[in-house]
Amino acid sequence: MRVISIKILPNYVLKLVVFLLTIYIIDSCSLKHKEEVNSIFDKVNRIEILAYVDRNQWNQEDNPDYLKLNFIQNGKLKISKKYLKNRISLNKEQIEILKSKLRKCDRENWAAACYDPRHAILFYDENDKIFGHIEMCFDCNGSRSSENLKNFSECALGLEETFKKFGITYFGEEENN
Repeated sequence: MRVISIKILPNYVLKLVVFLLTIYIIDSCSLKHKEEVNSIFDKVNRIEILAYVDRNQWNQEDNPDYLKLNFIQNGKLKISKKYLKNRISLNKEQIEILKSKLRKCDRENWAAACYDPRHAILFYDENDKIFGHIEMCFDCNGSRSSENLKNFSECALGLEETFKKFGITYFGEEENN
């Protein structure tokens, strides 16, 4: 009977295998994220970006539950003009830029305890109904979204400069004066 000896892999080969497995797992997660973004954008007919007065400053009757986004009802936008500062519909090129940014998902890993949202992205379907939204507070690095966009709502937190390039001009400066 012959005994076969198994040589233990050198340490560097083991480290290489662990490294490659890590890269594979990260890449798989990234691919899943990109597929989710693509799936949402496949349903998009149009996208709007809103800038509005911090919802902490709204009248109670216009914002009865501060922790919930109450100005989308039955797929329609119901926001008083007195709060709305900017409202833009994205063109096809801007939609592609937004899609690319959400797929890339540049975000900072910090958040403050506040939540003073002033911006939202609204996703409309072919029936012109809002089927998803992301609301964000750039000041505290917090976001909330519809259930179908939860997996990448934090990705919108890196979009402040993109919003400016798209034409959003309101970022709450007037409130601090």
